[in-house]
Amino acid sequence: MQGIKIILAAFCLLAACWLVPFAAIANDDGPNIDPKADTILRQMCDYMAHQKHFIVKAETTHESILDNGEKLMFLNQVTVYLKRPDKIYSYRKGMVRNQEIFYDGKKLTLYSKGLNLWASTPAPSTIDKAMDFAISELGLSAPGGDLFYSDAYKGLMEDVISGAYIGENEVGGIPCYHLAFRGADVDWQIWVQKGDKPLPRKYVIISKWTTGAPEYTMTIKQFDASTPIPDERFNFIPPKGASRIAFALHDKIKSVLKK
Repeated sequence: MQGIKIILAAFCLLAACWLVPFAAIANDDGPNIDPKADTILRQMCDYMAHQKHFIVKAETTHESILDNGEKLMFLNQVTVYLKRPDKIYSYRKGMVRNQEIFYDGKKLTLYSKGLNLWASTPAPSTIDKAMDFAISELGLSAPGGDLFYSDAYKGLMEDVISGAYIGENEVGGIPCYHLAFRGADVDWQIWVQKGDKPLPRKYVIISKWTTGAPEYTMTIKQFDASTPIPDERFNFIPPKGASRIAFALHDKIKSVLKK
């Protein structure tokens, strides 16, 4: 254990020296974004926005801090089918969650495979509004969903106070640009594929003011924008024996649906 402590101390010292040039970009005059980082991020967001339909397969991890301070990491396999402007399907499978989300432009349905329970409610008429609705009104979490908005740049940069171009690195053998951004509440990093297809390949969110600074990571393994997606993919048909339950909706639902 003493040897591990010495190695970690040396690593931390090396990391601190390496990161000094990048930490220096922040100041008190407002957002300070490296132009190269900003350009790469805009290219990625524009590229994603112009993909009218795609299938994503990813691996995600999220950390949970126990009462005794121990940090646990949970793995999930995630599949997303998206068809702009009004259809999305997501399947998340892991130890904690095994659920599907269907959105067909009119209603949003959540199905828990483990419990064989489902809930459905009317939803706004676009993917962007439906995701906002799911988060704010239904209390659903959608980490990584930031990348799928029609204007991902606006959402990603909303809270940013500084940003840096870190360098080049590979993600799963794919050459990428590594960018790092700081926000008031969270810090995040993103690895963007080099070349004429600037796809997000890895996305890390750090909740820095939460005890233990838990992280969420999404690593995109496959991105397919050529395979057609039938509309039936976004329709939910209750499996045999499944029971319907109700979402705990807020009082705001009526005003949201009128927009």
